[in-house]
Amino acid sequence: MADALFDEKARRLRWRRALSRDTRPFLAERVIDEWRERLALVTRRFDRVLVTGVPPALRTRLASIGGEVRFADTIDALADETESSLDLIAVMGELEGRDELPVLLRVIASRLAPGGLLAGAMAGGNSLPALRAALHAADRDSGAFAARSHPRVEPGALATLLSAAGLADAVVDVDRLTLRYRSLDRLIGDLRDHGATNALLARPRSSLGKSRWATARTAFASAGDGTATEERIEILHYAAWTPSTQKAA
Repeated sequence: MADALFDEKARRLRWRRALSRDTRPFLAERVIDEWRERLALVTRRFDRVLVTGVPPALRTRLASIGGEVRFADTIDALADETESSLDLIAVMGELEGRDELPVLLRVIASRLAPGGLLAGAMAGGNSLPALRAALHAADRDSGAFAARSHPRVEPGALATLLSAAGLADAVVDVDRLTLRYRSLDRLIGDLRDHGATNALLARPRSSLGKSRWATARTAFASAGDGTATEERIEILHYAAWTPSTQKAA
């Protein structure tokens, strides 16, 4: 077993806090819009559906994607599902911050009925370059570099993992967004709303401190045009089916 990258307790806490807020995170809304559009093109009926990771304030928007649609905060809810019991599993986020991703994908695949669909979205590897550069500048000035980002799954590797889990017709594509932020603090706030702040085991346990935060803020602002700084985010959309002669796409 590979060494763990993530602090599971911290990851759960960040995710729970994000989902407990009465907010409608804009990236979550964008993912839901994409899911609804894509699922509208599928002719197969999904009688039993489990959706994980969607903020409570947005769940009603997915209530009509199947016959019986249930929601859970995380994919850990699959432990309570029997094998081959679901027609559709939709996963928002989370997988990019989990160890043993191949094992998790096999568990997900085992819960899908023949001809069932896994649809999901997760952060892509080229996300947040401006944030990473600002934090690197703060670390460089202090001479103490820290683990502030982790390797993310690339589209081709994710398609391979889906196939290795026993799923077929895997498709992965990238939705690229460019956002403008007036401050680094506003960007960090959005990341907290999405449960996407640092949960690495090797992360610093103390804050940057006033001086290093000031350096990071200055570096972030300097990368902009004087009014705002552009930040790039990638969303990987993926889908794959359990094999079945009755599958329709």
